[in-house]
Amino acid sequence: MNTDPIVQEVREARADIAAEFGYDLSKYLAWIREQTRLRKEGVGKPKISRKPADAGKFRTVKKRPARAVALAH
Repeated sequence: MNTDPIVQEVREARADIAAEFGYDLSKYLAWIREQTRLRKEGVGKPKISRKPADAGKFRTVKKRPARAVALAH
């Protein structure tokens, strides 16, 4: 029977994670809870740029300052 390479990769990743936590589900779940708490507090949260990815593609046009107009009385 042929095994799907993606399924095999997922199984290997699962085995690696299980080995990392000594095959103890409680340790793994405690780690997940801690990571969740840290993310909610903003620790380890990736900084997201508010600038759109294509911001540099377009030339911005600067507005010229308004000219002072002398009014004749």
